Amino acid sequence: MKKILVFGANGAIGRYLVDYFYERKEEHNIELITADLSGSQFLEERSEFHQVDISKKEQVDSLPKDIYAIIDLATIMPARMKGFDPKLYLDVNIGGTFNVLEFCKNKNVNRILFAQTFGDILCRSEETPELKVEMTPLQDYTDSKSVYITTMNTCVELIKCYHGLFNQRSFIFRLPTIYSWNSKPYFEEGKEIKRAWRILIDQAIAGDDIHVWGDPNRKKDMVYVKDLCQEFYKATFVDKDFGFYNIGTGVGTSLLDQIKGFIEVFGGDKKSKILFSPEKPNAPQYIMNIDEAKWDLGYEPKYFFLDMLRDMKKEMELNRL
Repeated sequence: MKKILVFGANGAIGRYLVDYFYERKEEHNIELITADLSGSQFLEERSEFHQVDISKKEQVDSLPKDIYAIIDLATIMPARMKGFDPKLYLDVNIGGTFNVLEFCKNKNVNRILFAQTFGDILCRSEETPELKVEMTPLQDYTDSKSVYITTMNTCVELIKCYHGLFNQRSFIFRLPTIYSWNSKPYFEEGKEIKRAWRILIDQAIAGDDIHVWGDPNRKKDMVYVKDLCQEFYKATFVDKDFGFYNIGTGVGTSLLDQIKGFIEVFGGDKKSKILFSPEKPNAPQYIMNIDEAKWDLGYEPKYFFLDMLRDMKKEMELNRL
């Protein structure tokens, strides 16, 4: 029996990941243990749930023993923060990760998997759209997310320390925007907003006109949560001591093709007209290089853009997550 402990299990990514592992529990004789600030029936049906704040050492230490792997998705991120409280980034991201690493060391956990932001290298994408694992951080300290990114970089360095000092098997994943159908609130600059892609889907469903802002040919790696789950799953059982990987498909989809896809998959009888607004700001551009994940883990993305949208529509209709 391999006990796998997932921190941040009730989040937008966490629920999909728990579901992915649960559906494959017989392959590796998996027992799922989940932890988060709050639970849900979804988790309780699939795992042994514990209410835990990772910034509280005593709560982390109270978790079950004999854990094979820890998947840490519990860091605080701007998209989930109402208002702006940078101390939370320090307490939860750095302090919480330290508590989890100490738990790993003291309880002989075989490995830790950690979700890092791609914000550390995103600034490089304007000059080099393909983002590679080995790129060194380049940060815009005037960006409102800079404190968050700094704490996440510190978490990565702490994990490397525990790998070097205590031979802690460690796997770090750099995450771009991960797409999934879920009901979790989303925040920008501390204020709750509707995500741009959800607005585009709503417009496609209604048959409203859709405006393409800026350069329609800029490409973005549209990464579905279920491909992330595959990569994490493979790393949980791979015979390696350390790995640093990008989460992605390795393929870019232009903004224009994204909008055409939203209309094709979500549109009804009344199809949206596409209008161009070149005077508006450009969308981000980036493609995640996934060579290391392919070589080490045997990872192959299964959800390219239209595949993702079709599966997302199924999840929307099921309304289970």
